[in-house]
Amino acid sequence: MTSDQGVVFDLGYQPHEGDRLGRRGAIFATIRDGLRRILGIRRKARKKVMPWLLFGIALLPVVAVVGISFFVDDIFSGGVDNPFAGHPNIFTITAPMFFIFSALAGPELLIPDRVEGVMSVYASRPMRVSDYLGARAAALAIAAGGFLVVPQFILYVGLASLHPDGLFSGLVDNASDIPKFLLASLFYLLTYGAPAFLVGLFAKRLGPAWGIYLAFMWLSAIFAVVITEATSGIGRYAALIALSIHPDIIMDWIFGRTTVREGITGADFGPMWSVGIILGVAVITWIIGIRKYRSLL
Repeated sequence: MTSDQGVVFDLGYQPHEGDRLGRRGAIFATIRDGLRRILGIRRKARKKVMPWLLFGIALLPVVAVVGISFFVDDIFSGGVDNPFAGHPNIFTITAPMFFIFSALAGPELLIPDRVEGVMSVYASRPMRVSDYLGARAAALAIAAGGFLVVPQFILYVGLASLHPDGLFSGLVDNASDIPKFLLASLFYLLTYGAPAFLVGLFAKRLGPAWGIYLAFMWLSAIFAVVITEATSGIGRYAALIALSIHPDIIMDWIFGRTTVREGITGADFGPMWSVGIILGVAVITWIIGIRKYRSLL
């Protein structure tokens, strides 16, 4: 025989007494969570190893060389053969590290939320789909600054300190390099970040997502070089799928230098083709993300 009497349990519920930060607070909280996730902050030690190892490889050589430059006069000479000869050459060290970091970070920012079923938590906040995806992209962009921009600023100050008229004169004379390496960094971010996000939008596990991203970026470059060198005419358009080469072409164009890029340079496409392809991939990724996450938020 069942009883119709109910029982009330006092669980000590307390209403929220702090500031209600609203939509802006939710966005910044999502950015902070993304940075902690991809940098391994407040996570297990094994989650910290790869991001900080890659960051150290990107940063420490530049710091060391700038320090040595005070004792060795010609360390920044040598043209394209010297990776420390100027701002464009530094990207040969930092960009590959950010490429690997993007393979890890892009899926890490998106997959766990879906797989672990916490999207409803974000839906309970005053956030739009564009807010969530934009916050995740902002987290990757901030991390990209550490890989791509910070070493460039260190080199900028290092070169200025060697100026014959002093540090301040060197900073002023070389100031035109700042917008150049910032713009180049933006295209490296879009080139490596957008495909990583695209994989993260559909993959359900981190391991396969990392493999898919790395395989596509590497194999597409190899395929483009092979097809372009083996064929002529319409076959040269195969060079355009080599996403990893496009930011190098744009960087050369920004800094006004000419460098032979295997395969795609022989296809005789101008830098605006590379700009259009990178922006196109980024826009397509954003549109697909908005459409997919409308049913989740």
